[in-house]
Amino acid sequence: MLNSDEEELGVYKTITKEPTPEILRLSLQDLVLRVKICKLGSAEAVLLEALDPPLSKNIQRALDSLIDVKALTASEELTPLGRQLAKLPLDIFLGKLILLGSIFKCLDGALTIAAILSSKSPFSAPIGARSQANAARLAFKRGDSDLLTVLNAYTAWKRACGNSPSFEHQFCQKNSLIAQTLSSIEELKGQLLGSLVEAGFLTLDEGEIHALQMFRSYSSKRRWVVIPERYNAYDNDLILNSILAWSFYPKLLKRDGKGWRNISNNQIVTLYPGSVNKDVEKPPKWLSFYHIMQSSSK
Repeated sequence: MLNSDEEELGVYKTITKEPTPEILRLSLQDLVLRVKICKLGSAEAVLLEALDPPLSKNIQRALDSLIDVKALTASEELTPLGRQLAKLPLDIFLGKLILLGSIFKCLDGALTIAAILSSKSPFSAPIGARSQANAARLAFKRGDSDLLTVLNAYTAWKRACGNSPSFEHQFCQKNSLIAQTLSSIEELKGQLLGSLVEAGFLTLDEGEIHALQMFRSYSSKRRWVVIPERYNAYDNDLILNSILAWSFYPKLLKRDGKGWRNISNNQIVTLYPGSVNKDVEKPPKWLSFYHIMQSSSK
């Protein structure tokens, strides 16, 4: 029954269905890696013994993805990369991205992009003003990359934050950016840096550890993630684009007439309206991507 307060507010409670079992909500790629780390044998055999087992085809799809990114061998044995990915709180593609970012000394960009892809878009797209929002996004265009374009907007926001709070507010309004989302991206970036350190993949000196701890501690004062220069000496577009393509492989689109073909399954896809490559005169021949979404529009 509803209490009087709920009735006044017009709140109606419904009995929800039994929640989805955790094994069906978690990434199967993560579960497969856990099975392999624990040396439990065949991942499919172990997962099918669960009370609410996933479908065999989904388990196989997860295994194929892990083999594609070289986390498992063809015989489903863990690789050194797979052992590292299992320590990170990210899916395998973003985990590989930040690992490669540290190896090729472009960690700041790699961490920021991983945080961006783990968050909501920092661009607002209000109904009735989407053309203006798309124009604001294009003002930050960086090469042929949507991800580098968002990274460019994030970098410009950080510069704007060096001025007064009112200037930051004006900057975000003018450029259709959401300050709260950008702040969340910065916070997540710090968490991912900490994960790399805790996994033993990065080594920080005492001063760098203190700086990271200060960032992660609560404070009303704005703080920024500080990346050691030795892990960020080559933060440029060529290297960033290279490790993005390497991390997301085999997620590739090839130009096919006026559309794009997903090389993994030969399906024809279209770019979302806000893409910097949408309806351009000379689009690139290849694009890498992180995910594809279903659309009801024709």
